[in-house]
Amino acid sequence: MGRQVMPATPVLDALRNIHRLERDRLAAVPQKGMPKSPQAQVAFLHRRLGRSTPRVAALLGVHPETVRRYLRGQRRNPPPEFADRLHREVAARFRSRLARQADDAMRRRGLRAYITATFTFYSPSAGTSEDGRERRLNEDLTPSETERLLAARDAGDEERALQIVGQGVGEAYFDLRGTGMDVEVRDLVHIKFEL
Repeated sequence: MGRQVMPATPVLDALRNIHRLERDRLAAVPQKGMPKSPQAQVAFLHRRLGRSTPRVAALLGVHPETVRRYLRGQRRNPPPEFADRLHREVAARFRSRLARQADDAMRRRGLRAYITATFTFYSPSAGTSEDGRERRLNEDLTPSETERLLAARDAGDEERALQIVGQGVGEAYFDLRGTGMDVEVRDLVHIKFEL
């Protein structure tokens, strides 16, 4: 049975996945400043779409008069399908704020990395270990390592991201922090992140 083929950018894909999960978790929680009542939600969309009632109606899949009724407060209890659509559209406009909040949460707490790969070591005094072997490791990255990892994600630098993860996980697992040894990850099999 052969190994599963990794995507071209496994570390960046795993980072994007944890970012999306955290953003979606934040979106499920009512946000401060996010309109809650149907009237306030419709008014919010109305403002965001240039006060165009037909555009809001088209976005929500309703007649423009329905939008006007919500704006005037004549309708208060939307049908469940409409309420869901309305909430999704309002939440979508909060996504950029939620994306920043998700990154902030990752920076604050750090990430836990689950990685299966071959690890080798290098020391200026001892040279390189030639007996790298595949290991399955689960370690916490420090907030500063997470910060550098997110910077590599934003730059689209897969190689740098893998180097940061390998060094952070290797230093934590093998207790190498402050020893001057470098950790190299080769033959990445699996990677996943959690908060």
